[in-house]
Amino acid sequence: MIDTPLVADAPAMLPERDRRLVITLAAQGRAHPDPAVAAAAVAQVRRLNRRDRTVRHLLLGVGAVAFHGGILSLLIAGGSVRNGPWWPWLVFLLAVPAAVIAAGEWEVGVLRRGLRPEAEPPNLRMLLECAEPGRTVPVTITRFRGLRAWWPVLVPAAAVVGWLTWRNLHVPAKLMEGLRSAAIIMLFWGLFLLVVAARRLMRRWRGMPPQSADAATPIIIDASGLRFRSLPEAVTWSEVSAVGLLGPTPAEPQAPVAVRWSLHGRDPIVIEADDMAQPPETAIRATWAHRPDLRWRPVDGDKPVS
Repeated sequence: MIDTPLVADAPAMLPERDRRLVITLAAQGRAHPDPAVAAAAVAQVRRLNRRDRTVRHLLLGVGAVAFHGGILSLLIAGGSVRNGPWWPWLVFLLAVPAAVIAAGEWEVGVLRRGLRPEAEPPNLRMLLECAEPGRTVPVTITRFRGLRAWWPVLVPAAAVVGWLTWRNLHVPAKLMEGLRSAAIIMLFWGLFLLVVAARRLMRRWRGMPPQSADAATPIIIDASGLRFRSLPEAVTWSEVSAVGLLGPTPAEPQAPVAVRWSLHGRDPIVIEADDMAQPPETAIRATWAHRPDLRWRPVDGDKPVS
């Protein structure tokens, strides 16, 4: 059943012996042979992933508030600060973790006891092999908003930080100079966003599949096929050649868990699990419900996911 989760939200903790075997098998790209242990391993890896993602979003939020607040304080001061106290500049140091994360240098967190992200895909594939067929009912894969949901808080927080930082700089406000600097910055970002929007419109005009979940979710899976927000028409089932689970491996530990739909004569559509509110197996089982033959079909030359 599609609405029956393969992985419980709060399974029992893995015994030490099972945990060591899960880690050993995952290093070889293999799943634990016991479905109950495999499900517990997937659940615990996901819990650790959610913890790391929460920390990452928290650092990004704090860093964004600090950075934009500091920039705002400089704009209020006219873009030039002399003879001011040095300590308000520590606000900018809070943006360093966000810069490290944005640059892709974020490493998997500690205190995982060896259960790294690459332990999830092989065990989840094994659970999918044992999964019951789903019902042919419409399924909507919604978007995981994450840090996006905090924008109503982050924007006023940056304004408060900027105002307080300027007050503690003890320099007069030079609003006209600040507005001139802000206009230059807004012009630069406006041109950048215009180029990004033009590229997305060009891809949509050419009928190309979306490149990210920002453009693809929500996903509606029903009898007509796959419907993505950025595509004007549904991807019919006759166009879908395979569906599979991607994820980190011992060779590529930083690769994200994702669902890939292979299409005839077109680039595949890949949606990362972190960008979906539902777990990836929900999208896979919903696809299988309408295309049972895809359960035994390889994905772009890989071995079948079931």
